[in-house]
Formats: sequence, structure tokens, C-alpha cells
Amino acid sequence: MKTLHKIAVVFNLPLFILAGCTKDFEEINTNPNRPIDVPSYAFMTSAQKQLCDNIFDEWWGGRQSMLWAQYWAQNNYTDEDRYNIRQNVNDGYWRTIYTIMVDLNEIIELNQNPDKKDLLSAYGANENQIASARILRAWVFQHLTDLYGDIPYFEALKAKSDRVFLPPYDKQSDIYPAIIQELTEAAAQIDVTKAGWTQGDIIYKGDMTKWKKFANSLKLRMALRMKKADPTNAQKYIDEAIAGGVFTSNGDVAAFKYLPSAPNTAPMYSAYYIDNRTDFAVTAQFVDLLKGIPVGGAQKPNPFAGLEDPRLPIFADPVKDSTMLGPGYQGMPYGMPDEITKAIGAQGSSWPGELILAPDFATILMDYAEVEFILSEINGWDQTHYINGVKASLDYWGVDAAIRDAFLAALPPASQETVLTQKYIALYTQGYEGWSEYRRTGYPKTLVHPGEVTWIDLSSNPVKFEALTGDDIPRRLTYPQEEQKVNVTNYKAAVAQFGEDVFSTRMWWDKP
Repeated sequence: MKTLHKIAVVFNLPLFILAGCTKDFEEINTNPNRPIDVPSYAFMTSAQKQLCDNIFDEWWGGRQSMLWAQYWAQNNYTDEDRYNIRQNVNDGYWRTIYTIMVDLNEIIELNQNPDKKDLLSAYGANENQIASARILRAWVFQHLTDLYGDIPYFEALKAKSDRVFLPPYDKQSDIYPAIIQELTEAAAQIDVTKAGWTQGDIIYKGDMTKWKKFANSLKLRMALRMKKADPTNAQKYIDEAIAGGVFTSNGDVAAFKYLPSAPNTAPMYSAYYIDNRTDFAVTAQFVDLLKGIPVGGAQKPNPFAGLEDPRLPIFADPVKDSTMLGPGYQGMPYGMPDEITKAIGAQGSSWPGELILAPDFATILMDYAEVEFILSEINGWDQTHYINGVKASLDYWGVDAAIRDAFLAALPPASQETVLTQKYIALYTQGYEGWSEYRRTGYPKTLVHPGEVTWIDLSSNPVKFEALTGDDIPRRLTYPQEEQKVNVTNYKAAVAQFGEDVFSTRMWWDKP
């Protein structure tokens, strides 16, 4: 890993921070009794925005996570659908993620500094600032280890404090319990009787009760994910998380909402409508699942056969050119070669829906629906939690109440397949989580695998999904090339410990 320097965020803060905080910055820079320093809230806003700018954007979001979960397919550059990833995207994402955590560390260090903590308490109680930074940092580390497996954790982020520039890799089996312990401590550190962030917290606006629920909900997610690998501790963590208080409504959702005007619009809006990068379409596999029809060219059974999902017109738009795929909602078959997708064209398959590409879209880190689906699973595919999960998703996306209730009444009962497939649907826009859940559970069964038919063309010829790398849906990302060149010794030790650095290597929690 390259040396991580403290970033001078004051020079590149988003304008929506500066526009709302001009008075604060003037005061900091003119009062001779106050140190000239970047205020802690600026680091929180910077970390939140950098994170959400990258997890659902045209690069990492569009070209990797949304593809690997088969929510989206490419109109162009379909090599990426077929697992020939851009290494510069992989390198850049790793670098950015660790840089974000440097910002979060700065919040913790500033609020622990005896010379600065009293001054910084103007932006919220010191312990609450520290706790929220720890919780968000835990989310980021969990995200990173779920992508790669073993990563630098215990010695990471110590370039400034301990001059550790090339940190060793730690086992995921050690990282998971450590992150969970961090979440437990951070939740306990929160004092809801004291002030939360007075500014700078876009996700929760300083509501520390919600930060605490976020910590416990994330702990619940992680506990379930590790259950096959360490069932005893997983159950203990599940019980602790629920007792501590998890999400109970859509009002608890951890999401970063963008602004409707430039330069602070959502990344996907900017990609489509400013940069004209109309590269992505919703997949035929996902559209067919929502339509309630046999899925894809392989005509896989649909667990919700005959039931059209009311989220379809929210998640996708009708085609603009019906020549190749037909009218209405038509997804791009996943994993096809360039020459076919280019013949269909960007107008010939369904784009993501208007709300998904809205300038003020809210990027989700974790939602209430996911918690309800987890509760259904850990309670033996409980019907009430299953319905609660679907209802939460329908409500979040703004489905009309009467339509919602009719859909809920028509759903098949809770089972492993129906719960996990509805969970997959609800995770739309969270490509990394949809992919992680597939790796953990094998659901949904509607995804197309290399070698299977993905489309029947206009001449009734089958078109197969032919992967360019590997022979199945990847189990992990390979390590960035920069790590292989710079952190050579530790990279080699990690591979020797972890297994071959290829897509098919399963990580600790990913058990067959």
C-alpha cells in the first residue's frame, strides 16, 4: 500500500460544505485565540461524500459491483461484465477507501487531543464524534474485507502515528471479530443525552440514536455473514446486536442524500446526464425477475411467477428503441459480447429508472429492509419479518400504499428462496451487498452463470455467457496491482496464507 498522507481536505471540500459553513471558516481563520485547523465536521462530511461518490458511481459501482450482482449490464465495454476488470479501477478504489479512513482517523485523533477537544466540542460531544467516526470506519473496513478477503487492518492507517507505510495483511477470521468489537465499543461510547454533530453529518444530521442503531445493525449483518464459519460467536453477536437495538423503520436508513444542483449531484446522475456515459442497462435477469416471468435466455424458474413487482417502473425505464428486444421494460441480457450489445444499443434496453438516476439520489449504506430479512432468516424464515422486509423496501421506494398491499397479499410464503430473493431485490443499488449475499447464500437462483444461455436472438439462436476470466461468478476481487508492486513482501505473505490471488478463491466466511 502506498504511503497514506493526511489529505488537505480544506482545499477540496465539496462546495455544499463550504456554502453552508462560510461563517464557521471565517471565524476559525480570524480568531487569534483559535488554532488554524480543519474542523472535525469537515472531515466527517469529506469521508461520507468520498465514500458515497465511489460506491455507487460509474466506475466501481457501474463497472464492477452492479455488474457482478447482475443488477446491471453494459451496453459498451462488455468485457467488464465477463470479469475482465479494469485494474486502474481496482487500484483506485483500494487507494480511495484507505484515504477515506484517514479522514475518519483524523476525527478520532482531533477529539482525543487535549489541546483541541474542548474547541471541537462545539461541533458535538467529543465521544459522539469519535463513536460515529469509528462506526463509519467499521463499515468501510467490513466493506473492504468482503471484497478482497485478507487485508491490512491492525497495522493499517498508522503511517502518521507509527510510520507504518507497508502494513501486513491480517486474516479475515481475525478482522471480523475485531470490527464487531469496534462496533460494540462505539455503540457503548455514544451518549444520546449529549449533542451529536451540529453540522457536517449528512447521513444522520447528528442523531446519535440512529448512529447507535446503525452500529448494531451492521453488527447483525456481519454476525449473520460469518455464521457458517464461526456459528457460536455469530449467534452471540446476533443476540447482542438485537439487544442493543437495530433499525426499526425506514427513518433509520443510513444513506447519503445528494443535492439537486451542480456540483453536488449524485455520481450516476452526473455520469448519465452530464458526462453522457449511458453505458449501463438493467439486466434481463433482473427485469424478468421483477416481471414475474421465466428469467433470461435459460428461462430459469421465477420464485414470484405471475407476480409483477411494483418496483419495476422505479428501478428501470421503458426502452426507447424496441427494435431488438421489444417494447416496454426490457433488460440487457447479461454477459454478451460487444457486437451484440452494440447492435441493441443504449436506447434498446431499459436504463436505470428516473429515481435511480436523480440528481438528489440517496446512496444507501444499510437499510431497514435488510434488517427485517436478516430477522426472518435467523428465525427460521419467519413470515412476519419477511413481509416487513418487502414492505419496508416498497415504502422506501415510494410504491403506492394500495398497490403495495395488493402485492404483499399475493406474495408466496416465506421460505429460504423467497426471503433471500426478496432481500436481493431490496439491495438494488447496493451492488457490493447483493454480490456478497449471493456468495454467502447462493441466491438468487436466477443469475446467469458462464456457459449458460443468456439470450435467444431474433433468429432463435442461443447466445451464451462466455466469461473472459474464470469460469463462474467471482468469489472475491484480486488484490490491486499497486499492492503487488509496492507492498511486495506483505502481499506475497498474504497470498501464501490466503490462497491463490484469483477470483475463485473463497474467503473465510464464504463456505459452500
